[in-house]
Amino acid sequence: MSKVRSVKNVWSRMIDKNKELKNVSKIHIDLIERLEKAEPSVAELNLSREEAEGKLKEGIPYLEGEEDKIELSSAVIQFRELSSWTGLGDSRSNFKKMGKKAEDMEIHHLLKAWLTGESRTIDQFGDKFHLPLDVLFVLVRYSLLPTLHEYAKEFDQTKVFNEEAWMKDYCPVCGDQHGLAEYRGSERFRHFRCLSCAGDWVFWRIACPHCDNRDHNKLSTIFIKEEKGSFQIDVCDECNGYVKGINKLDPSSPIFLLLDDFATFHLDMLAREKGYFRVPVKTGNLSKM
Repeated sequence: MSKVRSVKNVWSRMIDKNKELKNVSKIHIDLIERLEKAEPSVAELNLSREEAEGKLKEGIPYLEGEEDKIELSSAVIQFRELSSWTGLGDSRSNFKKMGKKAEDMEIHHLLKAWLTGESRTIDQFGDKFHLPLDVLFVLVRYSLLPTLHEYAKEFDQTKVFNEEAWMKDYCPVCGDQHGLAEYRGSERFRHFRCLSCAGDWVFWRIACPHCDNRDHNKLSTIFIKEEKGSFQIDVCDECNGYVKGINKLDPSSPIFLLLDDFATFHLDMLAREKGYFRVPVKTGNLSKM
């Protein structure tokens, strides 16, 4: 069974339990059908074990500083494909016009600027084609996902990552902030997942990743049980940050990771209603966006 068909089956079961998910499922399915067309071909970074270990020891993500080596041709094609994605909402017509007018090199510079944290280039691209930056950020992230995931797999193959030595709020592969948490295994370790490359790393259960608060009196969890699954929101009353999470037996693949994110948008809304927000981290190029 294809991944798209598997995702459609999952959405079908969830919609049977909650009809309100129908619209968001259509948006997600349209996204993955477009992402499935991606056939990223990447150039290996060829970092020595010593170089990779040295970067991680200093808290530097694997891809940071290696942006010139990252092959972006597939991501450029993906960006054009997603310029007509239904998830772009009211700005979809402007994105479609951009997809027809923008030169490949312009899109390449945009994607590289995202990787290096050069916000001025991104702002200029948005201004030129009259694109809202918040939607442009989403489009860039999804366009890069198939390519960056290939580098995440390369990172895993190096066998240099020590989960217990990292424990940070940003991805050890690409530097983006965690997107959500997966609580896995019999001991339900909290694994952070990256929505830019599908990176996977462990973080302390009793600690806020945003401000490093470890006072259990200022940390709490909101548990949500629904027919489609059980979820939780870990909140911090020190910085008003939150982490949304889902119980999983195994780590989700990129396609299902996005499904988990889409299917838990209501957790983000609930957290905001209660006065909690995602707090940007100050380290890692992608996380600065």
